[in-house]
Amino acid sequence: MSSNEFPKSIRVVKGDDFTRVLRRGGCAADGTLVVFALPRTDVVDGPTRMGVTIPKKTGNAVTRNQWKRLIRESFRTQRDAIPTGYDLVVRPKKDAEPGWKEIRRGLPRLAKKAIQRIKQKP
Repeated sequence: MSSNEFPKSIRVVKGDDFTRVLRRGGCAADGTLVVFALPRTDVVDGPTRMGVTIPKKTGNAVTRNQWKRLIRESFRTQRDAIPTGYDLVVRPKKDAEPGWKEIRRGLPRLAKKAIQRIKQKP
């Protein structure tokens, strides 16, 4: 599979999965993104899946779609830098502007940080 694909098998698509990750997962943030991470329960050592949630407060449809495109592209091109076996949910930080460099730099770093935080939870 090419690293430029984003098939359904590596997406968090069910509402229950989003809720589970947001409520029980480890969280890490910077000035641009907030990343939640939780180990996958359905497949051991399966690929890391990512879901994107963009609140309507972020802006109009054009702005929200721009955020989604940038986050997905960053995930597609850097999947090998993110540990496997986790579900990630990514959203923009409140009042942040979509910037390619910040998203590309922040996503793998924040994913690793969120995974470390979930490992530290009792």
